[in-house]
Amino acid sequence: MEYVVMDLEWNQSSTRYRAERNGIRLSGEIIQIGAVRVDGDMQILEQYCQIVKPECYQKMNRDVTELNDITDEMIAGGRPFGEVIREFLDWCGDRPFLTWSENDIIMIEDNMLFHGLAIDGLPRCYDMQILFDDQITQEDRSFALSYAMWKFGIKPQRSHDALNDAINTVEVIRRLDLSQGFEDYEI
Repeated sequence: MEYVVMDLEWNQSSTRYRAERNGIRLSGEIIQIGAVRVDGDMQILEQYCQIVKPECYQKMNRDVTELNDITDEMIAGGRPFGEVIREFLDWCGDRPFLTWSENDIIMIEDNMLFHGLAIDGLPRCYDMQILFDDQITQEDRSFALSYAMWKFGIKPQRSHDALNDAINTVEVIRRLDLSQGFEDYEI
């Protein structure tokens, strides 16, 4: 079985303004999609990374730039969301998504609906935070990816961006019992 370990970066309005269209009030606009396709042993087979040119929040929120080093110039050179998301979903095929947080799939759904794109074909998504909590911390709460990496003694060799976070998520998943986690996830 193959999976797509996916992470997103998104920009937010610097003001209280929230763009609204198609019944969606856009809290964050995707500016980068990063993912790795992995086999059942969590070996990376292929990588995907694209910068998305935002339509609504075209000036980078200072806090977001401090977090991920994505600049106004980088997003200005990106490609339109509709083009990138279609390419990305074709690249994914029907492989399930593994993410570090349910926020990524919610953000994809909101951005797709905002742009008038159907979400019914999205692959199944599993939140690896849930498996980490169930198997490691058992505190019934969410933990940052950086905490999971620290807990396992994984030193991040890469800067914070969508592709690198996807790769770092793979490193954490390798230390979890994925088959047991999926069994428990279904319950």
